[in-house]
Amino acid sequence: MPLPFILGLAVGAGAVIAFKNKDKLKEKTSNLLKKSKDFANTTLDKTKENVSEIKETICATKECIEDKKKQRAKEEE
Repeated sequence: MPLPFILGLAVGAGAVIAFKNKDKLKEKTSNLLKKSKDFANTTLDKTKENVSEIKETICATKECIEDKKKQRAKEEE
């Protein structure tokens, strides 16, 4: 039976501490969100670059295959 009392005491103490330090928590949360946003933007840019490189590689491979097919067709004639 003392478990709910202890749990309530811990939650209440946590709420009081959070309320007293709300400015610090707000600042740290703001910094964390800013860093997360920067990381997400950086990751998005890197992903776009990688996709672009892959697309170029695929197009180059496709052109190479088409050229080889044309050469084979000319040789067979």
